[in-house]
Amino acid sequence: MVSVVITTCGRKPEILRRAVESVLRQTYSDWELIVVDDSPREYAFRDDVRRMVEETGGENRRVRYIAHEVNRGACAARNTGLAAAGGEYIAYLDDDDEWLPQKLELQVRKAGEAGPDTALIYCGSFVRVEGMEETILKKRQYHRGSIFDTLILENYIGSTSFPLMRTECLREIGGFDVSMQSAQDADVWLRLAAGYRIDYVEAPLVYYHKHSGERITTNVAKKIAGMERLNEKNREYLSKHPYAFCIRNMKLACMYAKGGELGKALGIWTKAAAKCPWRILQNGKYLALIFREKLRAPGR
Repeated sequence: MVSVVITTCGRKPEILRRAVESVLRQTYSDWELIVVDDSPREYAFRDDVRRMVEETGGENRRVRYIAHEVNRGACAARNTGLAAAGGEYIAYLDDDDEWLPQKLELQVRKAGEAGPDTALIYCGSFVRVEGMEETILKKRQYHRGSIFDTLILENYIGSTSFPLMRTECLREIGGFDVSMQSAQDADVWLRLAAGYRIDYVEAPLVYYHKHSGERITTNVAKKIAGMERLNEKNREYLSKHPYAFCIRNMKLACMYAKGGELGKALGIWTKAAAKCPWRILQNGKYLALIFREKLRAPGR
């Protein structure tokens, strides 16, 4: 069985319904759906969300609604879903995204082929931008096996809407880190990749929606905090792998520039470039990107 967990916070019922119905349309039939509502009590549509989930599930006892008494954050909500999960596998779906019908079927099949030492199966996706009719195929890297060395350079697995994971493996690493302000997904993927193999289905199985509502990925301060925390968690690895240290800190420098802190960005870039001084072209490209981001930053 697959335990599907949708965490929601302040989302209007009609948007959440789209995600829920994409689970109900799955061609794979052995699943349970747990909707964890992390909205604050004063959220105007909280009761509407509960009724929508109950009505959409109907008499289907595989659909459950769990509400936090107070807002505790996305990671806490995901961990609530993990604690309630009864399936061998677990798959998360962000409340503003949706799955294609064969998503679970293809990933469960791949997980069976890959074997018990594989903890996570990811997939491709389409991107739908609010206000645009066009659906865009997201370009993605695909790596299988022991992928930590490539994954620490870039989170090509993507958000929590994409993977299918073995529940016991996610529990073994402690689930999601509630102290992370962003990059919570990348943190989990890296911790899984450190001890298990990873595989993929090279097919777009998720509609990832980009809209005007704030995602964590659009908040520069939170993104900086998440990147720094992830670097700290992997400090020992980065101290032994200069190239990984360089790339992660070059990206951090660009984010500081995006937030308008050019001096901080240049200081980080200098330390990163010193680790890989022979990569002159790449270091120069990041330096140019830093100045470009600074020009775009608010209050430049």
